Amino acid sequence: MENANLNSLPPSMLHKILSKVVKTGIRNFGSARIAFPGFNEVGRDDHFYRSASLIYFNDWANEVNAIRAFKLKCYRLGNSEAIYLRGMYEFFFLHLLDEGREKIHRACERGCVLAQFVDAMLNLAFSVDGRGIFHNYPAFTRQHVDEMFQIITS
Repeated sequence: MENANLNSLPPSMLHKILSKVVKTGIRNFGSARIAFPGFNEVGRDDHFYRSASLIYFNDWANEVNAIRAFKLKCYRLGNSEAIYLRGMYEFFFLHLLDEGREKIHRACERGCVLAQFVDAMLNLAFSVDGRGIFHNYPAFTRQHVDEMFQIITS
């Protein structure tokens, strides 16, 4: 069997490898791009940012600016997981219910499985009309929303 090296791999395989590397940390992503020109080429491609998996992305506080820039590029290029994460942040943390709900639904339409689950759960509790979000269940309080968030994130 011939010795295989990274140069012999197709771009789709390099994309898969780099996607796994980025989950371990933004520093590793940068190092991989520096170490191998093929990874650098894949890492500059817009398709990479649109399809990168961010759900289990390893956030490190000392690299917050690089992570923010990476996630923002993913979001701007239409990455469904980035849209979902932004929607969750707006809905559950900033209490921007309409904006967060819209982003969660958009991520759902783009195929993000977690967004599909959350969107379905939100549809059980809330409805939307011309005035915005209103409760299907009057006894469904902000505390219930917070509890629902705990269930989703656990």
